[in-house]
Amino acid sequence: MKKIITSLCVIFFFVSCKKNNGDDTALLETPYPHQWIFTADASADKYVHLELIGNNMKRSEILKSYSLSQLTLERFCEFNVAESRTEFTNELCYTIQFERQRKRWLFAGNSSNGQEVHLSTTLGGSETADPGGDGYKFFIHEMPKVDGVRTVAIESVEKPGYYISTSPPGFNYSPTQVTLTQHSNPQSATHWQCRSSK
Repeated sequence: MKKIITSLCVIFFFVSCKKNNGDDTALLETPYPHQWIFTADASADKYVHLELIGNNMKRSEILKSYSLSQLTLERFCEFNVAESRTEFTNELCYTIQFERQRKRWLFAGNSSNGQEVHLSTTLGGSETADPGGDGYKFFIHEMPKVDGVRTVAIESVEKPGYYISTSPPGFNYSPTQVTLTQHSNPQSATHWQCRSSK
């Protein structure tokens, strides 16, 4: 009888530990990398999405009815998101690179006037390793799903509290330039829907 009770306690302990794991950086049931298009609701019938135009990261709008597979053929808007580790504390984090240009990596950096944080891109030398430093790394915080779609807030590792945003930049910059805005928690930041073109 003691063996049965002990066995049941051990099983209960492991099940409880599994359920109580509140780590929001251990996001997915399936392993990384993932290929995502980041969207946010702009209106009832439109999404805002992130894309590369020239060398700049932009916010663009599309109709929600538009084919995402067609969109990824027309625009550089699909990202390869892979696990990484922070430079100094070895925490789990993520890198984001373009799916169709794997040597091009996203990073959070100061604007040219030093007053804002912008999302930018660099053409590195490797398709498998980012150019280096925590500016190229992001924490991904799981948010409630939107219509069954995985939704996240994306925080800069190098600039804690700054999240990739739908907010426009200052008047000195293109109104569609992607910014990172400061928030006290991921719940108050922009929530990006992680969509697949497949």
